[in-house]
Amino acid sequence: MIRPAAGADLTSLELLWCDYRVEAADGRLADPLDWRRWIMPRIAAGDVRVGLVDRMVTAYVAWQRLSARAGTTDRQLSILELYVHPTGRGRRIGSGLLARAIDAARQRGCSEVLLESNVRDEAVQALACPFGFHLRDDVLVLPLRLG
Repeated sequence: MIRPAAGADLTSLELLWCDYRVEAADGRLADPLDWRRWIMPRIAAGDVRVGLVDRMVTAYVAWQRLSARAGTTDRQLSILELYVHPTGRGRRIGSGLLARAIDAARQRGCSEVLLESNVRDEAVQALACPFGFHLRDDVLVLPLRLG
């Protein structure tokens, strides 16, 4: 099951975030308090989804819409974090979370989706490439057709 994150999910999300940081060797936002300050506005904005297995939060995705670059009207949705705990893998939760982010990008009229979370990892690429993502610089990019 996938649903929007709520404030009540914060402890579970923080535990997942800690697992993600260890597994991905991600040194950004090393302080949990900084991470809480970062994630709470995204939860409030509806930009975080959680995946559940046996009613336990085992995965999450967090995104934000980026403003149009100077001189363009292009809008992008950036997937900042996407993580599935090992106990939830193999259940298509990651695909479901990624699909929800892509749907949000389409609903917001974005021209592309950027996946910035651990993009050199083979498992991340195996998840994203079937959706049409391709590596550009250090970001996986999915162009969306507008219209």
